[in-house]
Amino acid sequence: MADKGGMSYEEIQDMEGKFLPENVRYMVDSMSQYSRNRFRLETVSAETASAGRIITVNLPEGACLDMKSFRLHYDTALSTTTAGAGPTTCFAKLPDDAAQALIQRVEVNLNGVAVEQGSQEWNTIFKLKKLSEGSLNRSASVGASVAHANINSSNNAEPNESLVVQDWCGFLNENSTRFLSSDVWGQLQVRITLAPNSVLVPKIDTLNMGLPFTGVVAPATAADALAAARAMTYSISNIFFTIDSVSLNPIYNEMLRSRLAADDYLPLNFKEYYTFSLDNITSGTSVPRFSLSSGSIDALYGTYRDSNYQSTGTNALQLVDGGVGASAFTAGHFRFRSYNSIGGVAGSGLVDGDLRYNWSVNNVQMPQYRATLTDALCDLNYIPDKIGLDANGTYVGSKQSFNDGKFVVGQKLNHPTRYGVGVQSGFNSRGINTMMTWSVAGQIVPPADAAQTGTQNTGVISAFVVLETTAQVRAGVGKNIAVLF
Repeated sequence: MADKGGMSYEEIQDMEGKFLPENVRYMVDSMSQYSRNRFRLETVSAETASAGRIITVNLPEGACLDMKSFRLHYDTALSTTTAGAGPTTCFAKLPDDAAQALIQRVEVNLNGVAVEQGSQEWNTIFKLKKLSEGSLNRSASVGASVAHANINSSNNAEPNESLVVQDWCGFLNENSTRFLSSDVWGQLQVRITLAPNSVLVPKIDTLNMGLPFTGVVAPATAADALAAARAMTYSISNIFFTIDSVSLNPIYNEMLRSRLAADDYLPLNFKEYYTFSLDNITSGTSVPRFSLSSGSIDALYGTYRDSNYQSTGTNALQLVDGGVGASAFTAGHFRFRSYNSIGGVAGSGLVDGDLRYNWSVNNVQMPQYRATLTDALCDLNYIPDKIGLDANGTYVGSKQSFNDGKFVVGQKLNHPTRYGVGVQSGFNSRGINTMMTWSVAGQIVPPADAAQTGTQNTGVISAFVVLETTAQVRAGVGKNIAVLF
């Protein structure tokens, strides 16, 4: 706000050497010629889709778009499958956080240039990020009402449901400029690939959700239950998008054009994610290795899953969790496990156990000691800078649920700042030969269930690593787009 001949209060403070807190300042102003409206956007593709299909939408041109208002709307429909002479019936159920869980990949193009190229398993990235950045309270309100935060364990067909995706990872919601002017940036196109059927949760008739298929009532067999579960499918319909557009004083576009003329381009920072995996792990020690050329690697996340997570029909797990809004179950596809020697159902889950880990970036260990389960839990707060008694909590309600279904290990590499993604401060690996590792020991890989009808363990686990980076896209004269990943 301006004062004393147009000077800001910050300038007055510098001149006079005095501090004046904001809550005692008499600052008022107005925005002239401002208006806001919401638009419904139809897909370029069909209004119905199933697993693996691509949904494309073009955002309005000649508008200033509020990117935090961007939403995907759709209705769900799930199968009821049978197998065997019984027959055995399987009701397909939506996974927890279904709105996002049904999305496998998100790609963003600006004026024909690929800005967000789309990491595989966008839904897994979202789930891992939610464990630290989300909270039980938000899941119990916004998540439960529009995103299907909790699995329906009832013994009947899944009702059709209208879902909304309004929380996004990446360019659509994590960028340094909330309001994007298409007059400068050109047309924005979003391509969304739907997730495979393996994200669904089976509910076998007469059998409580999560229990081994071996408990089905004769004449049904466990093999029948597995066959019915593996035949599950989903589809979505009535697909459309919405976004808010704002109209600002013409001086805003004049300022953008002046900046463009002076600097030759307008910059915009955004979050970009990369994933790496290590499969076929059969021992209690593993060292996933990965490398990436990036101007700012902000954080590292790692977890483990049974190798069957990509198989349709994998059972859900009932969690022991606390807090309001805690999902009673988590889908097998998104069951993140520590495989700690004392965690989960194998022990109390209240002590650290034997699991130890640390990260390494160019032979520099992070942390400088072998960290424990408790360290990982604390870092869930630390990475998103949720520090202090007034800070929001995470999405983890107990050590046992952390061990057996919500396990993620994070390592922060960037500097916390109120400017957020507007500042690149993470590890700069551009132009250098960088090797990173995640060293983990003290795990126990459960024995295989050959029939896949009991524990459904395969005896083989997979490590999944996410690299969170800050990239930059630049708009030049004539809406020429350049990306610095």
